[in-house]
Amino acid sequence: MVISRHITGKFRTYRYIVEGILLTIYLTIPWLSWNGTPLMRLDIPARKFHFLGNIFIPQEGYFLHLFLIIAGLSLFFFTTLIGRVWCGWACPQTVFTDLFDFIGRLIQKEKYGKPSASKFSTVLVHIVWIVVANLSSFSIVAYFNDPKEMTLNALMFKADGLYPYFIFFFTGLLYVDMAFVREQFCKYACPYARFQTVLMDDHSYNVTYDFKRGEPRRNKKEKIGDCTACNMCLVVCPTGIDIREGLNIGCIACTKCIDACTIQMAKENKKSLINYDSLDRVSKNEKIKWIRPRSILYGTLLLIAGTVAITLLIKRVPLYVSIQPERGIEPVLIDNNTTRNFYTMHFKNLTYLPKNIKFKMSDDSGVHKFLTDDSSKICFEPDSATTTRVYIDSKFENSEKPTIFAKLLVEDLDTGKILTVNKIPIRRSQNAR
Repeated sequence: MVISRHITGKFRTYRYIVEGILLTIYLTIPWLSWNGTPLMRLDIPARKFHFLGNIFIPQEGYFLHLFLIIAGLSLFFFTTLIGRVWCGWACPQTVFTDLFDFIGRLIQKEKYGKPSASKFSTVLVHIVWIVVANLSSFSIVAYFNDPKEMTLNALMFKADGLYPYFIFFFTGLLYVDMAFVREQFCKYACPYARFQTVLMDDHSYNVTYDFKRGEPRRNKKEKIGDCTACNMCLVVCPTGIDIREGLNIGCIACTKCIDACTIQMAKENKKSLINYDSLDRVSKNEKIKWIRPRSILYGTLLLIAGTVAITLLIKRVPLYVSIQPERGIEPVLIDNNTTRNFYTMHFKNLTYLPKNIKFKMSDDSGVHKFLTDDSSKICFEPDSATTTRVYIDSKFENSEKPTIFAKLLVEDLDTGKILTVNKIPIRRSQNAR
């Protein structure tokens, strides 16, 4: 386990505020509700995702694809503009590392991370870490299960379902990660660290060392550049890199080196040599070009993906309808060229309100159709699924084709709006003339 020297400063204060907000959001979301329903929960056994009063089902998996595309493009776009800001300010690995460091320093004070720390305090730190890891893991699982139910079962020492095992698994994983791995994961295992240098260029606004002012570094008492060679930027770095050597995949933009250099250079009555800046601004004294080919490309792609997602969400109908022909039942000739087809219909009400719907057939395909089953009108219970069988009688008046695709319209009786349109195959009976 590598524990860097503690440092205070403007950026550390800002980061603590941001991390406190993120942790509060993470811990409270599973407990929040939206009109009596979960604010956000992925119910895997029921195959439902509850979010802001809406219910999403696997058949709407394209929303997940769009979300992942938007997340990836956002990472590319903001990395191009402001460097590895995700890693330094919002990544769970970074946030939880700072949380565990805060706990360690709260208990062991200045002895934290040093071999001279007492065994009792070290054991106490690890016990508290395990407790915090357990509570954090409880919150992870609470995104998939009712936290109130889990709390009640825990108080009754009742293991209902698989979620207790997942809590123990994530507790062990988080404890091992925070107690022994930490930022070494960012340096050696995180895939983002490998390609973030490709996304950035000399205009990216990132944690940068002003080598024109700092180099060559001070040699003993000989003053050459502004850098005093105190190496505090190296001492406080959690991944053990030297920011003065240039852009490095191990840099997670934690800003500790900025605060350390600010303190040291204040003794010289000079500005910090390390700050948020761009390489071109440092080397050529040029203004940062926010608008450039790669930022335009990523920004355009992000705008397109976001527009598509918003459009689909606005046009989304919270009702799933699927109608499939009964494969085991052939079309039946009733009389005078009238054919009866049999279907199985699956419905899902994806809202928390009851819905009254009616099914109608359109007459724009050259085939006269009409539902003859009482199930053409259905009242849906909130968040429910129904399966029913219907038959459709058709007269092939203006068509000689053996199969015609017709439209089944689903009408909301409460609003009078057509909710969805489904194309269904209508087959002619082999005995029809």
